Amino acid sequence: MEVTRPLGTYSHLYWLMYLLTTAAAASLAWGVWSRVRRWRLGQGRIRDRLDRRWSRTLELALDLASHRRFRRAPHPWIFHALLVWGCGIFLLGTVCVMLQEHFRLPTFMGVWYLLLSLTLDLFAALVLGALAWAAWRRFVRRPEELTRSPGDGMLLLFFAAVVISGLLLEGVRMARQEDPWPLWSPVGHWISGGLSGFGMDALTSAHQGLWWGHLLLALGFLAAIPYTRLFHLFAAPAALFFNDRHASQVLIPLDFSDEETAAFGVGRIEDFHWKRLLDADACTHCGRCQVQCPAWDSGKPLSPKEVGAVLSSCLADHDRDRRTGQTGDRAASPAPLIGAVIREEALWACTTCRACEVYCPVGIEHVPRFIDMRRFLVLTEARFPAELQTTFRALERHGNPWGIARRESDATLKLPTPADEPRAEILLWPGCSGFFDPRYRQVIAALAGLLKQAGIRFAVPGEEVVCCGDGARRLGNEYLFQDLARRNIAVLKGIGIHRIVTPCPHCLNTLSNEYPQFGGHFQVLHHSVLLQNLMVEKRLPRPEPGKAPAAFHDPCYLARYAGEMAAPRELLRAVTDSPVEIPRHGEESFCCGGGGGRIWLEEDAGQSVAARRIQEIVDSSLVNIVTACPFCLTMLSDGAKRRGADIQISDLAEILAQNIKTSGKESSHEQHGNGGHPGVRHRPHRQEERASGDRNPG
Repeated sequence: MEVTRPLGTYSHLYWLMYLLTTAAAASLAWGVWSRVRRWRLGQGRIRDRLDRRWSRTLELALDLASHRRFRRAPHPWIFHALLVWGCGIFLLGTVCVMLQEHFRLPTFMGVWYLLLSLTLDLFAALVLGALAWAAWRRFVRRPEELTRSPGDGMLLLFFAAVVISGLLLEGVRMARQEDPWPLWSPVGHWISGGLSGFGMDALTSAHQGLWWGHLLLALGFLAAIPYTRLFHLFAAPAALFFNDRHASQVLIPLDFSDEETAAFGVGRIEDFHWKRLLDADACTHCGRCQVQCPAWDSGKPLSPKEVGAVLSSCLADHDRDRRTGQTGDRAASPAPLIGAVIREEALWACTTCRACEVYCPVGIEHVPRFIDMRRFLVLTEARFPAELQTTFRALERHGNPWGIARRESDATLKLPTPADEPRAEILLWPGCSGFFDPRYRQVIAALAGLLKQAGIRFAVPGEEVVCCGDGARRLGNEYLFQDLARRNIAVLKGIGIHRIVTPCPHCLNTLSNEYPQFGGHFQVLHHSVLLQNLMVEKRLPRPEPGKAPAAFHDPCYLARYAGEMAAPRELLRAVTDSPVEIPRHGEESFCCGGGGGRIWLEEDAGQSVAARRIQEIVDSSLVNIVTACPFCLTMLSDGAKRRGADIQISDLAEILAQNIKTSGKESSHEQHGNGGHPGVRHRPHRQEERASGDRNPG
């Protein structure tokens, strides 16, 4: 006996089925094209995101198959995976029936047929369970971050109706016609057992009604996708495929050469890059970005999820107005977004930490959209927090945000410049904090001592080098950033040392990822990577590990931007017998609050981001925190001081220099620049310290 089941029961009505299918497909195609047309209102070219086509396709397949982007605590993911996998299995079953019925291909027979029947039944039951789980979470548990729309319940019922009608159809078929392999369709077999008392005429009528009902429900589901929240079934894979993993690391530069350009940045919906518009439609409003956002968590008026929802609504309104020819005030406004639709306070609250992007399951590029709008405020509207006036002027006049002359720092550090050390193999880039922050100079002194001990010839840039421009760019002052970058690139090329080491992850990202946009190609390492390599090569002796537990606080720009989490932990294990982890660590670390230029802004709303992190550390009973970023050292130290927490915060270079047994003339005193402990040294309040620099206008 051939292992299959009869097909073509209603073949005489296939013409009507094809007509309905064509109508549903046309509705789907038109809806999808309408959305694509919206995205094309944005800037940039689609072909710019068509590089690495095979790897993009493979990554998308892995994302959909494994749901790896969903599997981040504490968010549930298995029910969504069951829905996606179930849709894939149902589609496979439909295609197999079609190929055998219409093309006579053996896709619905033999062992494959039995396995497919069993899989379809099991996944139908699992999908119904997943739908029940989704409904319970959405309407009973009601988590704060989850957006609930009026039509959500109807969509879940619609999906359930498609699955239930298919199972009932199978049960009626098995009841009216004996199936030799009933155990391979367990759900259908169970349903057929409850229909044994019905006559053949009733079963035949029920089968015909269910066949058409299931077909109409499935086609209706397909046709409705572009016009409901179900559109993320198409938009989310598209967003994942076109996702640029480096969009936040390497921002799109502005072209200032066109003198006819009236505005810079994003003030209108069509000013966005087209991928940002796709992202707005791809958002599922799951709230993962909101939960992880340090600004939202600390009470700031920023929700990445809500910004995406607003942009999607504005995009739909703008597209409708454009198609209908309306030219109302909103359509004619040169800046309809910021202020009227999106609060300025929300834009300035972003720390650019990328937690929202790491947790986003559909690859939305959140950070660039915030910086694009900041650019409009700074460059076109000249509207920004008052504190930034001082910061921008200091960068313009003195080349650093402190507004302090370099000679004061050089007299303290006493490190060689390229003129002093012409055979230098490494350029040590201290960053602005390393030159001008009294607390962070201790870190640079410790790092310099370690490099000397390892026998490495190094030099620090001379006075002609200015700030790398990270803060200026992420605060939206792209013009100032490009000026600083070009000045530095010219100087660095003149120095001729292409291997740069920096303890600042923000400088690391800017020098290695953004300077190439302007012709500056350098090999840049974070100091944790270099020190770990020196330990492996035994150019630095093994330290004597301490007994006290210590935890590493991952800087956002080191863990999420640079992807470096191993080297700092290797060093931490070398200096302590008891390395531990803060609850949120690695790529899931919680921000210190200083990124995105926020270190130069006061936190007027809600709680300090650093205070939230300090609270997490205190709750974990940790007292020794090690980090590898000047912003983290500053912000966490300030947070600990304000809370009165007895927490020792140090840099990796400091604790390594302290624990390594020195020899010869290298003493602990010389490495630290003073005789004190390299732990927490609370600097003055940021506003007070900035006031000490020469930043008077005029």
